[in-house]
Amino acid sequence: MKKKEKNTRKRSLIIDIVLLAIMLIVSVISFYIAYTFGLIPMKWITIFAVVVGCSFLILLLLNFKKLPTWGLVMKRFVLIVLTVCIGTCGYFLDKSRTTINKISKTTVNEDGSTTKKSKMFVVVKKDADIQDLDDLKDQTIGFQNGSDEDNATYMKTLLQKEISFQEREEMDYTALITDLENNAVAAIAMSETFYNMSAANIDKFSEETKIIETYERELTDNQKKHKDITKETFTVYLSGLDNVGSPDQQTRTDTNLILIVNPRANHIDMVSLPRDGFIPNTATNNVNDKFTHTGMYGIDTSVETLQQFFGIPIDYYARVSFNSLIQIVDTIDGIDVDVEIDFCEQDENRSFKKDDLICLKKGEQHLNGKQALAYSRHRKTLGYDNPGRERAQQRIIKAIINKLVSPSAITYVNELLEIAPNYVITDMPANQITKFVSSELENMKPWTISSISSDNGVYDTRYVASIAESEGKKDVYLFNKNEVHALLNAYDGASKQLEMKEYHFDLTNLYKDTPAVNDDPNIVWDSMADVPH
Repeated sequence: MKKKEKNTRKRSLIIDIVLLAIMLIVSVISFYIAYTFGLIPMKWITIFAVVVGCSFLILLLLNFKKLPTWGLVMKRFVLIVLTVCIGTCGYFLDKSRTTINKISKTTVNEDGSTTKKSKMFVVVKKDADIQDLDDLKDQTIGFQNGSDEDNATYMKTLLQKEISFQEREEMDYTALITDLENNAVAAIAMSETFYNMSAANIDKFSEETKIIETYERELTDNQKKHKDITKETFTVYLSGLDNVGSPDQQTRTDTNLILIVNPRANHIDMVSLPRDGFIPNTATNNVNDKFTHTGMYGIDTSVETLQQFFGIPIDYYARVSFNSLIQIVDTIDGIDVDVEIDFCEQDENRSFKKDDLICLKKGEQHLNGKQALAYSRHRKTLGYDNPGRERAQQRIIKAIINKLVSPSAITYVNELLEIAPNYVITDMPANQITKFVSSELENMKPWTISSISSDNGVYDTRYVASIAESEGKKDVYLFNKNEVHALLNAYDGASKQLEMKEYHFDLTNLYKDTPAVNDDPNIVWDSMADVPH
């Protein structure tokens, strides 16, 4: 009998040791991920490590004490629960790191330079009789000459060293994929980021294509220096494309916002820009154009045009397509928005058929992804127009932010991390993102959001640079200098916070000692309208 009890005790001890070993391994891996990722503040990691370490020691010491059956069950239950919790945290941290690295493959080095790592693929149709690069000799390969032109040029140089081929260029990957489907090209040179986006946005793309060659690239940029975004005010240009598909498309920008983020005051100024804003387009030799058209020349053109017109730096951009709004809102189980008017709007496929129309009533309500998209696009109601749409877009963004910081976020964070890399592109380095989030987790202060709308100007009819004069004049929005001043003051105030004793103003000249509005004589202001309406 004693021998049987001894054997039972021995088996029980072995089980406990195995469970403790699993907990130790899971803990070491999870804390290693947390430490190397940098998202969780170090003091949090230290506190958690002490708590887990003490728990481990207590559970270990209990192995040397004879416990009643209920005590043994409780000990193992606690051990298993702790292991699962620690492993789950490690899993989500690792997934978060993977997601952020997919969205932005750029990192900031200690000297302020940036290093960008990327993979690039040569993609062909799955049913094509092409197995390697030699099979592409003297055939046509497609390259993107828009937002991913730098990677395309790099791949072109590598391929030219290996085979002879014909070239075909398109402004975006969506057009190149159509060329591949129509056999206008035999292969496409694609970066990994846009390959993944195409797989998510284009039906059966990954099923009907195959990768025959992969290249890796590491590029260091010593020119652009990055701010300490945990302390310094920075700006983000948020661009929403006027199309369904991948965010790399060279198409009109339908939603345009500048976020002025002040990390010291935990405040964001959200500035809506009218898509029809009439300003010098840097891609057309500064001939005046609708701002929405700058998107047709790439995200960099939109950024350069904004910087030149407003005279403030645009530190980062984030670009999304219509798909992303639908997917994000649906993933977080919808948003609560106060809809301003009754209206009906086309669906995401631009269908005005009766069965496809999306109609909403005025008032506070819960919107799904398609409804949120319809609300963000609507502008045809008389008297509502573009300013109304800009207000709607701001309400939607605020609602999304509020949902993401609510306790319910834990229920959909996993799925949100899955879809984010497929619908968002940004030039914010991965370690800048983690550094900012880590700082916010450490401080845990609530954020406030203010809205600045551009609706004090007037509409006019003018020729625009990106449309031939033969097509006639187009409706454009002429900015009012005061609304531009409002943006400049918001940025200046966030960047140069004054002590109360230094605060001053002049009632006779409210803009004294504030940044000056652009004095470019080519700019057409609202006071210069020919036919204001």
